[in-house]
Amino acid sequence: MATVKDVAKLAGVSTATVSRALANPEVVSPTTRKKVEKAASEVGYSPNGLARSLRKSESKTIAVVLPNIDSTFFSDVVHGIEALAHKYGYKLLIGDAGNESSRLRSYFELFESKQVDGILSLSSDVPASMIINSAGEVKLPIVIAGEYFSDIPVPTVHIDNHYSARKGVEYLIMMGHYKIACITGKRSNPIYNARVNGHNEIMKKWKIPPADDYILECDLSYIAGYNLGKQLLSLTNKPSAIVCHSDEAAIGVLKIAREMNITVPNELSVIGFDNLALSEYCVPELTTIHQPRRLIGETSMKLLLDILEGRKPNPEMTLPTQLIVRESSCPPPVEQRLKIDL
Repeated sequence: MATVKDVAKLAGVSTATVSRALANPEVVSPTTRKKVEKAASEVGYSPNGLARSLRKSESKTIAVVLPNIDSTFFSDVVHGIEALAHKYGYKLLIGDAGNESSRLRSYFELFESKQVDGILSLSSDVPASMIINSAGEVKLPIVIAGEYFSDIPVPTVHIDNHYSARKGVEYLIMMGHYKIACITGKRSNPIYNARVNGHNEIMKKWKIPPADDYILECDLSYIAGYNLGKQLLSLTNKPSAIVCHSDEAAIGVLKIAREMNITVPNELSVIGFDNLALSEYCVPELTTIHQPRRLIGETSMKLLLDILEGRKPNPEMTLPTQLIVRESSCPPPVEQRLKIDL
């Protein structure tokens, strides 16, 4: 088995230089680093990463905790995290909490046992006791990606959910829609509460009375969108537009509309949220709110790196969204339009 001495001899450097070049490549010149890496490859030397990490009291591993590993949204965020983590020599441990507190806790315990250096959580559904100590201070390196806490001072990366929801609804209102329903997530989650508040606020601005049976909560899956879409489209006073707070739910609505022979967009406009790749390939193509999912991942990893390197991170990063208008939305029939005085 090749040793560090073999590498040093072939590269023409000291064993100390070999160790520095492989463990901390930034402290040696690019020429030396390349020479050492080439020699290590030729002799078949692989440094013991685990031993090196133990000596430095770090694992070079980040736990990324997902509430639901099946979601395309979360997988795109993870791609962004991975891109930056790999660049800085970190590996990812992906954990699916499955919306279960016991599974969630098991991933947070990895930090206590020094198996990971920090945690990126894509869910804010985390008990405060896992994050805050008795003095009210954050007790571990953690960043929340895509969501946020309303009362815990943890660095977060997210969009302006209130404004983004307003933007989508106002677009429909300006086309003449006023019977606008909303399929959202559980309002106990701050992001969905903010989106519903934005929805209601813009409706109120245009003096459109709220309808309680037009706002429904679910897990925002395809089947939930299908079932709640059927419920809304079966109402006597059915909506002319449905805003869904995920593209998956919106695609579920498109399916039930087809089955009920309701033409989208002529008889029903549908808007999604996220701009997943599938939204551009469904029929009709889905109008949606674009979330910069990969950028959310990259930015959250950058904040965590700041924490791990002793720098004070930005406590909150709000990233921009964009309304993407495609084929699933249009003005309602003339006789059903809201009369707007501009």
